[in-house]
Amino acid sequence: MGLQVRSPASQIKTLQMSHTAATTAHVPVLINSHLLIPTSTADANALNGFTYEAEISGGAKAAVALAVGDKVYWDNTAKAFTNVATSNTLVGYAIEPALSGDATTGLIAFNAFAA
Repeated sequence: MGLQVRSPASQIKTLQMSHTAATTAHVPVLINSHLLIPTSTADANALNGFTYEAEISGGAKAAVALAVGDKVYWDNTAKAFTNVATSNTLVGYAIEPALSGDATTGLIAFNAFAA
């Protein structure tokens, strides 16, 4: 099923911009040290929407447990959410727990500008 934006539409914050690489809907992309979630699939340099603040779930997760309130980071090498800060980008807080054996995240209060 993949990553889902779960907030009501009125609470999802997006921006419009073009990215130098092609993007796929709901596949996070790190741009200028901020993780953004494309709203649509788009070619390189095409205008697209990017979610920068919302509740999200179902994103790929490293083999770590997440407790409610844990800081959540994006590991751009593994393309997964984690609780490991070293060399990773802060993207929000867990608002639903996830076990270390879970392949995907529970709810995350996602904010590309959390740091």
